[in-house]
Amino acid sequence: MEEKGRENIALFRYGLIAPILNSQVSSQKEYLAEVTSKVHQVPRYGPREFTPKTLSCWLLAYRREGFDGLKPKARSDRGKPRKMTMEQEAHLLSLRKEERNIPASVFYDQLVDSGQILPREVSYATVYRLLKKHGLIGKDAVKTPERKRFAYDTINTLWQGDMSVGPYLLVDGKKRETFLFAFIDDCSRVVPFAQFFFSEKFDSLKTVFKEALIRRGIPKIVYCDYVPRNIIAVM
Repeated sequence: MEEKGRENIALFRYGLIAPILNSQVSSQKEYLAEVTSKVHQVPRYGPREFTPKTLSCWLLAYRREGFDGLKPKARSDRGKPRKMTMEQEAHLLSLRKEERNIPASVFYDQLVDSGQILPREVSYATVYRLLKKHGLIGKDAVKTPERKRFAYDTINTLWQGDMSVGPYLLVDGKKRETFLFAFIDDCSRVVPFAQFFFSEKFDSLKTVFKEALIRRGIPKIVYCDYVPRNIIAVM
């Protein structure tokens, strides 16, 4: 898995454990039970469910290693191709020819979800190399380079900001919806600052941006595709 993919997954994991780290929950046990009762959209992997033990492991990893502790661990045999039998390869190539119009990552996830391969035995990189070897990456035989709208080589050139709806918390006997605001550096994928709020208005976004500036300096470009409800009144 590429570093950017590992960082996106780490950011997702941080979003789930942040309320505990920031002491925003009255009962960790109740919060974990609520979070693990839902299906979450995980970067690259799609819909997934988790156990309280999994989130507890993320908490421990973050407290020991910081943000890097939330990244998926790199393979110990990285750089060494894993082998599939000829029968396995032929079967996957046959399936791929029927599903040429979907991304290779989605094709791999479908294989995992259907139980046709096990991630611990056959990695995404192995399947990708096989498909690429046989010209089955992308819609055309020759894969064109991916064009990315945002891709900078130096830190603090571009920050991207967004808001995500968080879990409901029980406050004074009432369930209240939470909102996670965060900024991420396009080059390093470091999160300058992120925080949960009970309000999705402009003041929440302003607070997170201010804290991010204090911690990481001033970016040259800021892109945020979320428009808070009261931003028109503020402007």
